[in-house]
Amino acid sequence: MGPPVVELTAHAVVAEMVIFRIVRGASPQDPEVVAGFHSNYRRGFDPRGAEVANALVHMGLSTCRASERAAAIARRWPRIGDHISVLRLRPEHGIWFAATGEPGRLTVWGRPLQSLDCVADILRVEQP
Repeated sequence: MGPPVVELTAHAVVAEMVIFRIVRGASPQDPEVVAGFHSNYRRGFDPRGAEVANALVHMGLSTCRASERAAAIARRWPRIGDHISVLRLRPEHGIWFAATGEPGRLTVWGRPLQSLDCVADILRVEQP
């Protein structure tokens, strides 16, 4: 039996909002950071977890509302990345989001280069 189907409601970014994404690399120009703004679907990765039951989640980017939550995930799963990108999402980029999975987690849909334009900072995750 696969994961349960997750119903979601997508919302347009209508006012600036700050979210956090785990990335590999310290600069928006770093090829690993650029690749990290392409969905698992676009990168050719098999769906996993909620992505199995929901293609929309597979086609989006996993993010967190709080930097502390993103850092905790990065510490637990270091292969995902060792930096946190601070994203200031703005309405003019046509980005959409939905609450998915655990509380405080969002899936975000947008064009990769416009999403990269939203990177305000990239912070190194400190290991305990």
